[in-house]
Amino acid sequence: MSGSPSSAAKSGLRAGDPSELSPPVMSQWQIFVRFLRFGLLAWGGPVAQIAMIRRELVDEERWLSSGRFNRLLAVYQVLPGPEAHELCVHIGMLAGRRLGGIMAGLGFMLPGFVLMFALSWLYFTIDIGQSALGPIFLGVQVAVIALIVRAVHRIGERVLLDRWLWGIGIASAVAAFLGASFWITLPAAGLAYALAKREQPVLAVVALLAAATLAYSVGPENGLLQSWRRWSRTGCCTASSKESPPGWSD
Repeated sequence: MSGSPSSAAKSGLRAGDPSELSPPVMSQWQIFVRFLRFGLLAWGGPVAQIAMIRRELVDEERWLSSGRFNRLLAVYQVLPGPEAHELCVHIGMLAGRRLGGIMAGLGFMLPGFVLMFALSWLYFTIDIGQSALGPIFLGVQVAVIALIVRAVHRIGERVLLDRWLWGIGIASAVAAFLGASFWITLPAAGLAYALAKREQPVLAVVALLAAATLAYSVGPENGLLQSWRRWSRTGCCTASSKESPPGWSD
């Protein structure tokens, strides 16, 4: 036979069923070099990095489907840690199992690791603010902001697929601007969209309103949580001052 059943099935899945795409067969060194390129070129933080990974591995090379990438991104955005690096490790595991994941993670993080040490040495060696490097870094910052905006647009046009997602995205942006905690925003957004997909829009709106009420109650400035903290501090200070013997207080 010219090929194994698994390879034939894999090629058939590549051509026919886009939901069951898989990475090409690669050596560990090829996986390392492939993700090293992402680490070298993906400037602009995690948003720009994820946009670049998506464009090349999903849209162009078809390592995995758009739906699967969206689900992976949603999971890694909830979990602690850098989601762009976690995505690289997972996709590397798809291409080369556990060792492939390690090689992909090392390749992706190595350029930033080396650059961080080089810039740290430069920062403590010379006065960047008084040298020609200061304006250069400011100019780079502006360019990076532009890259991030473009990356947000690229990711958003593939994620914001209906009016519910648009509404939840706008509500989440407003909540973030007002200082709402992410541990309220993320579960509320997921629950609201799950209810909307089950054709229960009233419950979805109720979930969003309940999240808004909770966010206001434990808000960053005047919420119940901050009020309790202020009360506990003043209460403890008052109690300690009353219990201390005369002459012991400062």
